[in-house]
Amino acid sequence: MSAVNDNPSGKLTIAFFKCDSLQKESIEKHGEYQDVIHNLFEPLLPEPLTLETLTYDVLEKREYPKDEDLEKIDAIVISGSFEDEAHSDTRWILKLAGFLIKIYDEYPRIRILGICFGLQVIARAFGPSQIQENPEGWEVGSTRMDLTEIGKSLIWGENKKSAKEPENLKDHVNMQQIHSDIVTEVPSDFHLLGISEKCPVQGVVAFYPEGHQPPAFTHSHHHTLPSEPWCNVHIIAFQGHPEWHEDILIPFIDNYEKKGTFDAEFAEKAREQSKKEHDGERIGRVLLRVLGVA
Repeated sequence: MSAVNDNPSGKLTIAFFKCDSLQKESIEKHGEYQDVIHNLFEPLLPEPLTLETLTYDVLEKREYPKDEDLEKIDAIVISGSFEDEAHSDTRWILKLAGFLIKIYDEYPRIRILGICFGLQVIARAFGPSQIQENPEGWEVGSTRMDLTEIGKSLIWGENKKSAKEPENLKDHVNMQQIHSDIVTEVPSDFHLLGISEKCPVQGVVAFYPEGHQPPAFTHSHHHTLPSEPWCNVHIIAFQGHPEWHEDILIPFIDNYEKKGTFDAEFAEKAREQSKKEHDGERIGRVLLRVLGVA
């Protein structure tokens, strides 16, 4: 594929892989998974760039983009999921992992972004990596993620100079969380972005090979791409939910309390934790920078 797109569309096109649904209460107020990620990105886009979100139900319908659709897609975003554990050998998960490998091999121009379960299935697809139930228990609400040097550069760097001087940057970020499974080992050729008190892999990133010109996007010429290191990111994933806020998280907590997964004390602490400040908008801006929106 050409490294430079000579006919930019002025439209950032994202394929959203829907791996589950939100709670009914959240859907009524904020829309489905794809609406929530759209609502995170769209207000951050500079004019005249627009956002198109194409949704594929990879869980219930096993929907995927056709080859002709992939030609206009800039990125794939893999949602969270409570349906199955990422290490399960259910057919929809095996198909998803295989499709991600296909995209990596055959469509290297397309960036891959994972959120929560999305990180876990990326770790499975590009392993070797271990996914297991967290012996420390559930991690819920706004949670501190301590950053590696690469994590500092990507999340808090503002330009090429600051990206190369991560020791001068903020050393953590707060993200909304709700998960009991964790990735315990960083996949081959990936780098760790950060850890939390309960989770050893809170984020990972894979770069394009050194010395290769990063592929352009459908919406821009190469000269409009951001500086290093953002332009070199091929795959990036977080265990947390930058697109979620307390109104989306609390219905999940309430439901788990009703089912007995959370006891009353844990559920109340989780609700309070979800109301604390988080850096979802900051992560949204970082992901857009990775997608060529400087």
